[in-house]
Amino acid sequence: MPRTDEFVTVADTEIHYSSWGNTDDPPVVCVHGLSRVGRDFDPLARRLADDYWVVCPDMPGRGLSEWPADDATYGPEAMGALLVAFCDALDIDTMRWVGTSMGGMLGIGLAAGPLADRITHLVVNDVGPAPSEDDAADEGLDRIIEYLTNPPSFSRFSELEAYYRETYATYSEMTDAEWRRFTRESMRRLETGAFTPAYDPRVVEPLLTAEPPADPWAMWETIEADLFILRGKTSDILAAETFEEMKARQPDAETLEIDSGHAPSLNTPEQIRPIREFFRG
Repeated sequence: MPRTDEFVTVADTEIHYSSWGNTDDPPVVCVHGLSRVGRDFDPLARRLADDYWVVCPDMPGRGLSEWPADDATYGPEAMGALLVAFCDALDIDTMRWVGTSMGGMLGIGLAAGPLADRITHLVVNDVGPAPSEDDAADEGLDRIIEYLTNPPSFSRFSELEAYYRETYATYSEMTDAEWRRFTRESMRRLETGAFTPAYDPRVVEPLLTAEPPADPWAMWETIEADLFILRGKTSDILAAETFEEMKARQPDAETLEIDSGHAPSLNTPEQIRPIREFFRG
């Protein structure tokens, strides 16, 4: 079935989501990274839609979803509660979860907490339960903060595409057509007519200044869902040491390293096929 664009209001916030497949099939919820959009999952969702109902929301302040007045909506606790309400609104009782970066972090917290009895399979894409404690990870976080806090604007679409290609060069390889889609689905026009990334600059601070979980590794260990961890081999967000710790504390987790930085794009057969097989297990 083709993709449709749907809207639902939860926690007083209108959420846009892409819906793929038949709503009678098992649900897969895909949640994107900090400044990205649900359309990032198009290649994966298209391949899953024959067997699953794939739901890819734009989180508040991103894509076509509402920009809430209260910055607190962008904090991890509020976003987690909103995702629970989102699943409730769509009558999703059990689900498979795919989370890239921020979406993976939120998935970890929900699979260990409010959705522990509803998430059966959790794909964590290039993020850990706790920030990696090494210089590369610090530099990676600084890199993300730098480009997110003051989004540029461009008079031409092609200039925004060039900016995205440079900014997200750490992603695994994408074709020209994929970069064009990536740009088209995550841009907006300003009143001046210029193109700019489709996110509220206020999304950054509430997430980065939030108090981390008291014991994130204990939270990770409590997850009973089947786990699949993806990591970019040169990731500057999920350090190799953190990746190894995740495997040690969840020894039954499936793992895959991709020849990329932060983060694997989930757009090629080598990335999509293992996720399909994992969901069937």
